[in-house]
Amino acid sequence: MFYEQHKDWITEQEHTDIIKSVVLADKWSFGQTSDNGRYDLNFPMWTQGFFKVKDQKFNDDAPEIIKVLSLRFVTQCPEDYVLIRSMACANTFGLDGDFHTDWPSPDKSVTGVLYTDRTWERNWGGDTTFVGEDGLYSSEYEPRKLVMFDSSIEHIGKGPQRRCPAMRSIIAMQAVKREFCEKFIAK
Repeated sequence: MFYEQHKDWITEQEHTDIIKSVVLADKWSFGQTSDNGRYDLNFPMWTQGFFKVKDQKFNDDAPEIIKVLSLRFVTQCPEDYVLIRSMACANTFGLDGDFHTDWPSPDKSVTGVLYTDRTWERNWGGDTTFVGEDGLYSSEYEPRKLVMFDSSIEHIGKGPQRRCPAMRSIIAMQAVKREFCEKFIAK
């Protein structure tokens, strides 16, 4: 299997906290891309950053719920992994991501994608699709579900379909084996 799915990874109260402090917060900026610089044209999306990898600490304004969930995610990663990314991303219709990887080589990093919308209909799209040796595999967007996968797997977060009245929002977290994150951490 290319990914693990953890349905109801967060409680209803944690979900409410995310909706209030992240999804509905007036802290979104526009310009994050997911293409690793592979394409001539960059198609940005909405984002909120919560973690300073060089300092190995959360931003001063990071919501407490983000800190709790990011640290919970790390406990589900293999031993001796450390957090290097915690951010919110959002797509509206027409703002799909691009196929990309989050780490260049296998077995050194794990990515987690938490689906954060309150409600979601299958017809709205928003799947995360992975490239496998023999085809594509998708994780359906379901509120409160965490999808975990090796960060070297090529994947795309698909934007919502035109029938969707809202944006597709996620929390993206990434952890790396401690020995490989030294290049990110300030000495």
